[in-house]
Amino acid sequence: MTVIYPDEFRCAQIMPYRISVDMGLLRTPMESGAARQRRLYRTMPTQLQLEFVMTIPELGDWQEWVNVNAYDFFTMKKIESMYAGKLGEISSPHSLRFIGDLEMDNPVYGWVRVKVPAELNPVQPTGGPTTPTNNWIVAGTPDEPSPDWMIGGTPAAPSPDWAIAGSPAYPAAIVPPYVLTGDERLTEADQIRFIE
Repeated sequence: MTVIYPDEFRCAQIMPYRISVDMGLLRTPMESGAARQRRLYRTMPTQLQLEFVMTIPELGDWQEWVNVNAYDFFTMKKIESMYAGKLGEISSPHSLRFIGDLEMDNPVYGWVRVKVPAELNPVQPTGGPTTPTNNWIVAGTPDEPSPDWMIGGTPAAPSPDWAIAGSPAYPAAIVPPYVLTGDERLTEADQIRFIE
């Protein structure tokens, strides 16, 4: 069950707003020539510094909700990030969780400013289905069955194909077994095709 940030609570402030994206970059300086670098992972861990401004009476209910729900992933409807941009919007719903202490100060009498670090869930909505590339199984309906087949096989005679389940961000594809087991060397064309 997805927990959704309540509409009656104040949204995170647009300004100040800070995002930190970990690109997973490992650099090795070289004695001669350019430094070598490589990416450690494809998913970019993203942290945000959120700030909420509310009245003292609103703080009680807000902080009680945060204590119960905000340190596990929940959906906040208006957050700015690259995922909103992919949807062509300034802000959009995001799955996130708080990852630090609440810092509070009193900007004016009767009001409180709350700052808290948060991180985005690595699996965010992508704005619709990804265009299929390579070998794909496309599901059908009883009225219009899929033209694609996958033979499951048995333990004695396993299927020659492997299926990787995938996720919304990286959908499933049929992969020849040698890619997973290393039974054969990949050609350069195959390497490029399976990296995409």
